[in-house]
Parts: sequence; C-alpha cells; structure tokens
Amino acid sequence: MRLNPRYLVVFCVVAELRSLSRAAEVLHLSQPAVSKTLKALEDAVRQPLYERTPQGITLTEAGKALLPYACAVSRSLAQATRFIEERRHQRIPSLEVGLAWSLIPRYLASLLSWAETQQGRCELQLKNGTTLELIEQVYQRDLDAALVLGGTDALPEPLLARRLTSDEMVLVVAPSHPWARLGGVALGQLEGMTLLVPQRNSRLRLRLEQFLERHGIVPARLLECGSLYGVKAAAAAGLGVGLASRSFVEPEQKAGLLRLLFIEDAGFSLGVHWVSYPDSSVDFATRELLGLLWRSLGTARDLVGA
Repeated sequence: MRLNPRYLVVFCVVAELRSLSRAAEVLHLSQPAVSKTLKALEDAVRQPLYERTPQGITLTEAGKALLPYACAVSRSLAQATRFIEERRHQRIPSLEVGLAWSLIPRYLASLLSWAETQQGRCELQLKNGTTLELIEQVYQRDLDAALVLGGTDALPEPLLARRLTSDEMVLVVAPSHPWARLGGVALGQLEGMTLLVPQRNSRLRLRLEQFLERHGIVPARLLECGSLYGVKAAAAAGLGVGLASRSFVEPEQKAGLLRLLFIEDAGFSLGVHWVSYPDSSVDFATRELLGLLWRSLGTARDLVGA
C-alpha cells in the first residue's frame, strides 16, 4: 500500500489544533478537503482515528498511536520544503518577531545582538505594538512570535505562552514633583490626581483601570499620552503622574530625568511572556530559529538576574 504523506501532515495539524476549521486555515485548505483527507487516512488504516466532542477533536487509541509517526513525516516534509525553497531562491530565512512597547529598553539590545550573530543565516524583522495587538498578529500568523507584557490570561487557542520573567507597574514623576522624594505611594493617593496613561489597549492601563474601579478611586483626569514614550515625556514635563513598567523608565530614572514610585498595593506586576504557535504547527526552519532566539533570551535573562 502506498500512503500519501500529505494525509499524515493534515492529521498531525488537526491533532495539534484539535479543530478541523483551524487546521484548514493553517493548511490553506477548505474544511471539506481536510475532512476528506482524514477519511482517506482512516480508510487506509481501517480504524477510526479521531472523534468530535464539544471540546474539539479527540484522538482514538489508534490515532494516538499513529500521531508520532505522522508528525515525524510532517516535520521532515517541512524541513525538506524549506531547504529546497532556500536553495532555489537563495533566500535567507527570516523571523518576524513582535516586541511590546513597554519591553523595548529591556529586550531590544538582546534581540539585535542575536540578529547580529545570525548574519547570513537569518534576517530578524522586529515589529512594535501593544501586547494585545501583538498577540492578535501572532494568532493571524503575521508574526512568528512576540515578547509581550501580560495579556496571556485569555490567549486564543492554540497559542502558547512561555514565561521569561515579570515586570512591575510603577508611577513616574518629574524631579520637581511633590512626590519626587517618596519611594512609593498607595493606590488611594491617586484620588484627585492627573494620571498620565498610555493608549486604551495597553495592558498596563487596563490593569490600572481595573484596580481604580474596584477600589472606587477617581483621579482628577486620565490624560492619554499615546504610547509609553508619550507618558515619559509628559511626566518629565511635570504634567502629572505617569504610569509605566519599571524597566521602561529605568534609563530616565538613572539619568535623573524622572523619579520612580512603587505602587504599594499588591498585584501590580505583569508577566513577560514569549507567545507563539505550538512547535508542531510551525515549519522546521522557523521552529529551529525561534528555539535559538528563545534560548538566547533566556541567557540574557540569567545574565541580568531577572
């Protein structure tokens, strides 16, 4: 019997995503075509390989037994396809990676240093945005992966998040501000203050607004400053109390341009996560490059003691 390797590729993706419709999107096929391919594979095996449940696709015992072989074939085909394409077009493989605005000071240098070591082997394309924007772009496969701050509590399936470290939410003021000599402030002290905040879909802002509403704290006004860079500029100009992540404002704090205030209430930290698709739904070359980059970020984290 000659078995079409494409059947195994489709089966591997369906098993990983647990959804015929999502597998169809990833494979650029119609859902009926995916169903027909699985039926042909089941006919060849002469056993049912999966069942539909309210929670999605569930493999039968026969399906579980076949899965490792199917995914091995899928990986080998992806690797061979990428190799042939690169040789045919002599293209350098590229990675498109998102970096949340709030994490630029902390990780940009590490990402660029890694890209420098990969010259001639890989081209790194970076894109900045808010956490929610970047997660959506990874889900739509416009990005291969993203470094984000928070926002992973409701990740769309089948995206995965690996935690690197965490970052604190802090307040910043100009050196001339009355709070400049304080080491920290309680959340209630924001009552009646002008609060400088980033754009509406920022995870930092969403977290703060949740706490303010929960505790009935009403600032005099929320002054939207666009990006976190706008928050820093407005705070340095003495326009109010700014909200940012600690790592984002540490350069200005060290330079004496801003004073950093810790929020004394609990719950003001967010996890730094690496968001991507599962390995089995990513082609071999991209998966290898993402693995190298992830390990590089882990080394950088260890070096700075994060």
